[in-house]
Amino acid sequence: MSSPLSFYDRLFLWFFYFVRSFRFDLPENKVGWRSRQNQELRFQALMGVGDLKDQRILDFGCGLGCLYGFLKGKGWEGEYTGIDILGMMVQGARARFPGVAFEKRDLLKNPPSQKWDYVLINGVFNHKVRDNWAWMEQTVLKIFPLAEKGLAFNALSLEAGWTDPELFYANPRVLEEKVREWSRGNYKIVKGYLPEDITVFMYH
Repeated sequence: MSSPLSFYDRLFLWFFYFVRSFRFDLPENKVGWRSRQNQELRFQALMGVGDLKDQRILDFGCGLGCLYGFLKGKGWEGEYTGIDILGMMVQGARARFPGVAFEKRDLLKNPPSQKWDYVLINGVFNHKVRDNWAWMEQTVLKIFPLAEKGLAFNALSLEAGWTDPELFYANPRVLEEKVREWSRGNYKIVKGYLPEDITVFMYH
């Protein structure tokens, strides 16, 4: 199976975050969000996948560990692991939260053997790459078996009415058709928290 990410996609991702790491001071801006409120509304939507108290959580595409900070700010207790494809992100997350499990890993090339109760994916599928639907599908199908209770991920939605040419916006109808297949019908779609965003819950 060919990679949905080209060499230039990977280079662009690295360059995008490398530049932002110098341009911005706040972690939410460094990882590409307009504001902390914008970021945290997405986090809150992802948390709706289930009761996360005392659960094992994998934060895939963890960036600088912002989701971990948000969870702890809500009083969450449990086992957390953050994975990101970019070493600069993992290093930054470790610096912000010493002692927390952050790991650099390319999931498609080297999937982990460990399992978690829930897997949360925030913003990973927003960048426009060679084949966005293949990237989403290959990633979800690789990572869904690692979630013993549920998987939550989000995507930008065409229903917003505006688009950024550098970002990927999913057609909600197409997305739901694919999610229905990936989850064998056991899923939920969440909208309304932001006009440009859509969150998906998948269950076994």
